Amino acid sequence: MTNLLKTQNMKRLILLFIALFTINLVYAQQQKAPLVNYKIEAKSNSLFTNQNNSSSLTQPAPLWSDDCSDPATWNFTNSSLPPLDWNWTTNTDVSSQMVTGLPASLETFNSTTASNGYMIINSDAAPGNQDQNGTPIIAEFTNTQPIDLTGYQNVQLTFQHSFRWWNDTRGVRVSGDNGLTWTDFEISNATTYNTPNQNSDNPHISTYNISSIAGNQSQVLVQFYYDDNDYWGWYWTVDDVVIEEVPDNGLECTDETFGGWWVGYQSLGDVGIDYTLYPMAQATANPYRMEAVVSNIGVNTQNNVTLHVDVEEPNGNINSYMSSPSNLVGAPNPMNDTTATTADFSPSSMGVHNFTFWATSDSFPTTDTMVMSSIVTDTVFGVDYDWDGTGTNLGGGYYLGRTCGGQVLANVFDIYENTQLTSISFHVSASSVVGAKVTVEVYEADGQIYLEESDEYTLQVQDIDSWVTVPLLSPYPLFAGTGYMAAVRGTQHPTDTSLISATSNVNTSSYIQDNGCDIGSQGFGYWYTASDALAIRMNFGNVSSVNQEMSSRLSVYPNPCNGIFTIENNNEEDINFSIRNVLGQITFRGKINSTSNSKVDLSNLNSGIYTIEYDVENRLSNQKLVIE
Repeated sequence: MTNLLKTQNMKRLILLFIALFTINLVYAQQQKAPLVNYKIEAKSNSLFTNQNNSSSLTQPAPLWSDDCSDPATWNFTNSSLPPLDWNWTTNTDVSSQMVTGLPASLETFNSTTASNGYMIINSDAAPGNQDQNGTPIIAEFTNTQPIDLTGYQNVQLTFQHSFRWWNDTRGVRVSGDNGLTWTDFEISNATTYNTPNQNSDNPHISTYNISSIAGNQSQVLVQFYYDDNDYWGWYWTVDDVVIEEVPDNGLECTDETFGGWWVGYQSLGDVGIDYTLYPMAQATANPYRMEAVVSNIGVNTQNNVTLHVDVEEPNGNINSYMSSPSNLVGAPNPMNDTTATTADFSPSSMGVHNFTFWATSDSFPTTDTMVMSSIVTDTVFGVDYDWDGTGTNLGGGYYLGRTCGGQVLANVFDIYENTQLTSISFHVSASSVVGAKVTVEVYEADGQIYLEESDEYTLQVQDIDSWVTVPLLSPYPLFAGTGYMAAVRGTQHPTDTSLISATSNVNTSSYIQDNGCDIGSQGFGYWYTASDALAIRMNFGNVSSVNQEMSSRLSVYPNPCNGIFTIENNNEEDINFSIRNVLGQITFRGKINSTSNSKVDLSNLNSGIYTIEYDVENRLSNQKLVIE
């Protein structure tokens, strides 16, 4: 792989309905740019996820299983030039088998029996000068001995795997007649699986009802197939393949969300944007809408299937919600239902709110629970998980400053109550360098109508791996019923080391603007979907502009501290200051006289990250404060 060059040819039309606007976003991938110049991968987080399935049932003993400990039980085929085969390995470190690095969450394959062997195909290992040659990489592996399922009519196939999708196709196919005919169960392809560069769960557990194909058949074959579509893709791992009887009764609860994207619901039925930090005024005007997909994964019809959601408030009170009941037919043609609770949740206090999802039926008492969380704030609007301000739950990032030109990164926020946007916060990746120049900007949701910006801001030493807040030139009014982009613009940088951190929230809308860096074929100024949620936030308040010169003459020590610290003011004017917590709440107000020091005692506050805001005649600067 010369200079890690990857070519890409992605074409995907996405209709994005936000507020009163309709956006046609066309994905196109041509040259897969050097990956180090495009994106640094984000790691997963453990605080909040809606990727895992929530199910609960007692499974009968497997009818057939293969833990991939012996590659001789599988037959490997390949029809590509150059050949790139599935490999059997006991090395659970997936990243060691990659030409380019992987997110931390995927460095180790976490299947149940990965240590005794599993299968992997790595398109990334194909030489770049031999791939994209008109012949795609196509490879399969199939069980060598047919499986006898005589006497078992209702059966399902389950396996564990992990992958990173680029522009490739992967799936499993099943034959009940020893390979004469096949039925495909596609996992991903170039047009239907989320967004490019998307990571799977680790492991991702897939289950397919194969009763109509393999039920009561004596010569069953299972084949895993991979096709890179003549693109330089990523990889796929497979392990622990099982065929078992479909249980009599079973439910599964997936795709949980508490989002509230009104246009999506009204026009497309899409899931809402999950705001992990939600200002109280917005949450009151547009309460949390709780929704999930409930599936019958058993044989029997499930009657009175109901989605349940408990919302735990910061004071410990629990509010319970349910959906209207429905009936779901089971195997061989199982049904699912996308359902929401009959009432939405309107918060009454700020702080962490935990949403617990599960499903029940008359025959099935409960699925396993899935817990998701959101913080109701005073002034902060966000889609990331960095609730304590430490950056612990952020990883990797997207480039702002690049050798090919400055990128623009943005999150879309729907506004439900009139407010005033005063500043935009963003988390600077640890991979960034001091001296990079950025500007925050505001657009209407389609990204085509520019509204407001800030002065240019230069990253300082203390900004690296930290949150930075940059005020707009003047406060900008935001109106209910409209969507807006909160954006950060970078300038061209010779070393490609100016980045915004990211997190793995799935139900969000994050975008990259192509400013000449060949991330898409639509050209300069087009917006493309980012596969991870950007650490970019809106802040509401009453600040008008930034004054970096003033900020440079203010210092805090010690920092980190135990809650007791000194602010040194070397300016020729008195300065008012306030201290905010991660919710945007003001926890302390004070004043520092000109050319003097002021000792502050905040030892009564909890440990965490705080922001000191210095304000002189509506000029504002910000500084991070760490209380240990």
